[in-house]
Amino acid sequence: MAGEPVAAIVGMGDAYASKADRKDPLQLAAEATTAALAEAGIRKDQVDAVFTGRSPWADKRSQWSNIFISHMQMPVTFTSELTLHGAGLTASLAIASQQIAAGTAEYVLCLQSDATELFVDAVAMGAEADADPQFEVAYGPTIPSLYAQAAQRYFHEFGVTEEDLADVAVANQRWGAHHPHAAKAKHGEIDREKVLSSPYVATPLRRWMCSTWGGGTGGALVVTSPENARHARDPVYLLGYGSATTHEYLTDRMNMRSCKFPGLGTFPNLTHTATAEAARQAYAMSGLTPDDVDMAQISVNFAHMGPIVMEDLGFAKKGSGIDVYREGRTGIDGDLPTDTNGGWLSFGQPGISCNMDSMIEATRQLRGTALGHAPTRRPKTALVQGAGGMLAAGSVLLLSTST
Repeated sequence: MAGEPVAAIVGMGDAYASKADRKDPLQLAAEATTAALAEAGIRKDQVDAVFTGRSPWADKRSQWSNIFISHMQMPVTFTSELTLHGAGLTASLAIASQQIAAGTAEYVLCLQSDATELFVDAVAMGAEADADPQFEVAYGPTIPSLYAQAAQRYFHEFGVTEEDLADVAVANQRWGAHHPHAAKAKHGEIDREKVLSSPYVATPLRRWMCSTWGGGTGGALVVTSPENARHARDPVYLLGYGSATTHEYLTDRMNMRSCKFPGLGTFPNLTHTATAEAARQAYAMSGLTPDDVDMAQISVNFAHMGPIVMEDLGFAKKGSGIDVYREGRTGIDGDLPTDTNGGWLSFGQPGISCNMDSMIEATRQLRGTALGHAPTRRPKTALVQGAGGMLAAGSVLLLSTST
């Protein structure tokens, strides 16, 4: 049985950019925020706090959250970048709810934007942001090559194959092919043969098993108390949340011999993530179980992360997450529609805003205002999982249309 909601989303705004319609991160954030405030029916001077993730790839100035409120001429009592890697952005709703519960804020704005591909030579960046400068960068890794190590270990431990990972890419593209802002929509729906004939990026990951940068996105959510939401139009309630992080670089993770989170298995391992602990916290707070979740928006930047995250969220036992995809559960007629905008694999990763894209998609689907395909059965409860770092951090939200 679900517990009482801890906060509510009463305003949502999203914004998009492309090579034909260039907008920088501040433009995208301002556009999304203006829409969110209008939907919430509040003025910008009613916002008490603003939280973002770390600075966008396309605007690397530090203290970006403060730069944003300055740009908006919107003084607040508190603003901060939450940098639990990318998962910090997902956790911004948790911090907002805590401020609201403490009585230090009535309305909190959570937002993020980015447009990496439009302003940065993404190919030239390499893996410096996610690789150890002493023990990894010297060998010239790419981000796919680092993730490929976890994929190879997952294959070794559980007998998963490239054919299995192809099914993840196919499932996500079935959603992404019908979303107007998905980076890979132009390719239409694909099959397993299409995925397996694409070139290797880092063995065993082929091109279709890897996300792309995409264009530009911005998203903003106005968060307030459940009491304030009683008179709001289409509020979305936050029932529970959780977060955890375990390390920084992949070599750090491989050197770990113990961890205080029992759900992460026996160490060392590369087949469990901090999402398992984040999910445990979120389920405990909300009173929900995996069986109560109608829809999921998760962080699948490489195809093997789909089954791994499904397992960490409790939708399958360890090693069996691929069955969630193979059995069609993530599809339009499935019991767990997943990554309904195409997810990171097909919608793309415009940059730091990718976790906000997941929150926006969950809110839209719960409200019945999807920009792309909607599940056959409209969801009432959604799980949003945000990841960050090299298998390092995880954050989970449980959202619902009812209290």
